[in-house]
Amino acid sequence: MTCITRAVDWLIVLLQCYFLLNCTTIEVPYCHAPITAANQETMLKATYDFCKEYNPLFLRRDPWMQMATCVSGYGLSVFYLFTLVAFVFKLNIVRMPAILVAGAKIYAVLFYHIMEFTSDMPPPNPSVYFAVEGPYMLGVLLLLCRTLPGPPFETMNTSKSKED
Repeated sequence: MTCITRAVDWLIVLLQCYFLLNCTTIEVPYCHAPITAANQETMLKATYDFCKEYNPLFLRRDPWMQMATCVSGYGLSVFYLFTLVAFVFKLNIVRMPAILVAGAKIYAVLFYHIMEFTSDMPPPNPSVYFAVEGPYMLGVLLLLCRTLPGPPFETMNTSKSKED
């Protein structure tokens, strides 16, 4: 395993931490109640300020948006935690779930952005919008780069076969 490969793995771990933070501090609360200017929690207040300016559709809280956010907050958080642990401890069991979830996330991200940009309230500044959304796309890309070619981590068997 090269230093670059392990650096990519640690970037994947950091992204999973970022995703878990967003799930627990933004998405789960959004699932249960609108985010408003009255929210005092730091992440909710920052989300409100950002969305007011750059993603007003998120604040409108259409039913499809709320459902997608709930699925992410409750469902994907389990995968993010699993991926984080698997990449820290180099567990090859992550390969197939990562490929399957990456495929689902590609579909979800495409659907989400199509709905955002074809709505009556598209993001007014796409570059700022995608700066916040970019880590999700990067996370999918990195996971696929590490898992599609084969098991992401060397095992005793793969190390021995390379020495022969």
